Amino acid sequence: MLLHARSNMALHTNPPVAPNNITTHGSDWLWAVTAFMGFLLLCTVAWTVVTPAHRRIFHYIAIGTLLISTIYYFIMASDLGDTAVRTEFRQGNIPGRTRQVYYTRWVGYFLNFTLLFFGTLLMSGVGWATIIFTTGLVMVWDIMLLIGSLVSTSYKWGFYVFALLAWFALIWQKLGVARSYASRFDPLTHKTYSTHAGYLLFFMMLYLINWGLSEGGNRISNDSENIFYGILDIFTQGIFPLMMVFMASKLDFDDLGLGYFDYGRVRGRRNSIHDEKRMHGGEINNGAHNGVGTSDTAPANV
Repeated sequence: MLLHARSNMALHTNPPVAPNNITTHGSDWLWAVTAFMGFLLLCTVAWTVVTPAHRRIFHYIAIGTLLISTIYYFIMASDLGDTAVRTEFRQGNIPGRTRQVYYTRWVGYFLNFTLLFFGTLLMSGVGWATIIFTTGLVMVWDIMLLIGSLVSTSYKWGFYVFALLAWFALIWQKLGVARSYASRFDPLTHKTYSTHAGYLLFFMMLYLINWGLSEGGNRISNDSENIFYGILDIFTQGIFPLMMVFMASKLDFDDLGLGYFDYGRVRGRRNSIHDEKRMHGGEINNGAHNGVGTSDTAPANV
């Protein structure tokens, strides 16, 4: 029996939407990243199973990130979730006047970077108001780049500037405000948080650079764009979640205010109800034994 290598038919089944579209080689790369993310997802699920339930918060964040990455990479490898956008600049080595843009990628980034920043902020011990505000800045960073990638005129760079401002604000929030909170804990907590915060912010800068070369400036081909983004995604949404889980396992959850995950959102609620019932039952029994509040109580003298 002859064995035939399975060919990639994604672009045949889902035809390109623009002259500057991924090729079969680009689709092969996206399938490879899909498989890598899926493999890490299975490893993280197995890791979660053998981890005590009260220390799984970072495992769940990692599972969510890897699951979303696997899904949107599957969509892109299938040459779906994209649209054709007319380019502002035309380069000699870039074919056509339109470029394939994966809006699916930025939807995935919206979810994943929100999860990752939420997880790192939990390590700092910062307040919920700061966490909400900071993750909101992450959403602004993503949405501005998404909208900018869909704009065909020079106005796209206005959205790029907004994304750049959001990134600078994130630097202040992460390395300024939240890092000052982390410094109040032991040196391990401070170092762990600072490492994770700096790691994410550095790679966010590289995302801005790649956007300028691809969706923004149309300087590189779609295959090159996806290779660049794929490498960044492997480090931020593949390796980073596992690194976060591993390093967070050494932290004191009670000091960070994460101890409530031991028993749900409301501590001791069930036990307090039982204690209250026992207390009232004791009062009734004591009343019966002491002759208080019963029908056998002697009538008052008239």
